Amino acid sequence: MKVLMAMVRQYRGLCFCPAHMAELETFAEVIPTPVPEEVTREFLLGHLAGADAVVTSWGTPALDAELLAAAPGLRLLAHAAGSVKPVTTDAVWDRGVRVISSAAAIGTGVAEFCLGLMLTAPKRAFWGGLRTREGGWRDGIEQFHGPHEIYRQTIGIIGAGYVGRQLIGLLRPFRCQVLVYDPYLTAAQAATLGVERVATLEELFTRSMVVSVNAPATAETREMIRGRHLALLPEGALFINTARASVVHTGELVAELARGRFVACLDVTEVEPPAADDALRRLPNVWLTPHEAGAVRENLLRIGDLVVGELRALHEGRPLQYEVTREQLARIA
Repeated sequence: MKVLMAMVRQYRGLCFCPAHMAELETFAEVIPTPVPEEVTREFLLGHLAGADAVVTSWGTPALDAELLAAAPGLRLLAHAAGSVKPVTTDAVWDRGVRVISSAAAIGTGVAEFCLGLMLTAPKRAFWGGLRTREGGWRDGIEQFHGPHEIYRQTIGIIGAGYVGRQLIGLLRPFRCQVLVYDPYLTAAQAATLGVERVATLEELFTRSMVVSVNAPATAETREMIRGRHLALLPEGALFINTARASVVHTGELVAELARGRFVACLDVTEVEPPAADDALRRLPNVWLTPHEAGAVRENLLRIGDLVVGELRALHEGRPLQYEVTREQLARIA
């Protein structure tokens, strides 16, 4: 099997270590190319011929009809990044090229980040640390209705995709009651995950001491979380958004945060980076991070694990575990 690595140097080195490449070369021929600083159409046109699989990533151009014509034997587009939408076109689906996404690998880092926030922010560790630096002490952790922990707490998760499901698994040792809002989650799936499926956002926000947004950014989810939902949070609750800012109505979020009833950890904003005078930078009950929840260093190697595993599965004729279909596009990020 011939594989073209159509990735820029920056991400190829971070996602694929020498061990990954050595494993890949035990069952496939990696088409020899220079490692590009930029993957251009010219690069693809010059190297796609003969490829059975192409590995794409951030910065790879979309594979349109012209590019696919240069690769008549292409069977798999293995996307070493999250959303496949930037690299797929109708021509990919029309040709029957199979597509896999590394969203699950990235989701592991996001789920771990969410758990870290759940363990620290309710205890007011961030605020306690800042107050200690200013000369105070335990008064810092008494802010915003005081500290609490997640053991045996009710946790609300919005979205049961890769991130949500991995987060559910990470929460099991804490014996939480986990509520999930996801219209696509079936009762049988909820039972397998050991969670309670709720029918409305209102119920989830009312009952949860911690709410984590892990839903994809789609037309269906745009601004689905409004001020009326946030107003239902118990005093001292924690609201986490590591998904996309578009899922929450930002103006109404700011208005509810200004009341000081709960704290928020936000890894995403409408504009990144937000303006220096953005309200989210100034609100004392907000802990703002620079869109780092996903893989940034070592966790990127999980992408290499996933892609090499899927390429081996294709080579051996086994099912692909992380395949994306055309029908899924409307409801995935």
